[in-house]
Amino acid sequence: MKKPKAGKPVLNWARRHKIALGIARGLAYLHTGLEVPITHANVRSKNVLVDDFFAARLTDFGLDKLMIPSIADEMVAQAKTDGYKAPELQRMKKCSSRTDVYAFGILLLEILIGKKPGKNGRSGEYVDLPSMVKVAVLEETTMEVFDVELLKGIRSPMEDGLVQALKLAMGCCAPVASVRPSMDEVVRQLEENRPRNRSALYSPTETRSGSVTPF
Repeated sequence: MKKPKAGKPVLNWARRHKIALGIARGLAYLHTGLEVPITHANVRSKNVLVDDFFAARLTDFGLDKLMIPSIADEMVAQAKTDGYKAPELQRMKKCSSRTDVYAFGILLLEILIGKKPGKNGRSGEYVDLPSMVKVAVLEETTMEVFDVELLKGIRSPMEDGLVQALKLAMGCCAPVASVRPSMDEVVRQLEENRPRNRSALYSPTETRSGSVTPF
C-alpha cells in the first residue's frame, strides 16, 4: 500500500464528516450560543482551518460588528463568493443565519463532491453544485456525484451516512430561506449519521466531559 504524500493526508469520509461537523458546530454556536448572535456572512472553504486531528475552526467572522451598518453591509456584499451566495442575496445585501445555512450546504456539497463551487478559473465554466446533484437524482446516477476518494472503503453509502449528508446539504441549499434547517438541526442530523469507521480521529484535547464533544 502506498503511503500518502507528505502534507497530503487521506481525506476519507470519516475525516470529512468530522470537518463538516466541526464547521456546523461552530456556526451553530455563532447563531445560538452567544448573548448577541453572530451571522458569519462569509462561509466558504477558504475560511475554515483544520488541525492535525481534522478538527475544524471557522475564521473571518464578527468584523461587521465593529463597523457602522452601511459599511458592514457593503463589506458583506463584496466578500460573498458567488458559489456560496444564497438566492435572496441577489436581491439584497443583508445576511442572516439562513444565508449562513445555505453557504454551509454548498460547503458540505463541496466536501462530498470534491469540486469547488462558482467559476472555474481554468475553464471559465460555472460550477453549480446543487444543480449537479439535482441532475444526478433525475438521471438516477446519484452515486456518481460523490468524490471517488470519498467512496474508498465505503461498503454502504446509506449505512455510512453519505446519502443522508447529501440530502442534508440539499436541504440547506433550499431556494426558500424559511425552508432551510437551522444550524442546530444540521448538527443534530450530522451527529446522528456518523460514519461507522471513525477510529484514530480523537484529539488528545477532546474528552467526553470537556467542552468539545469527541467525534
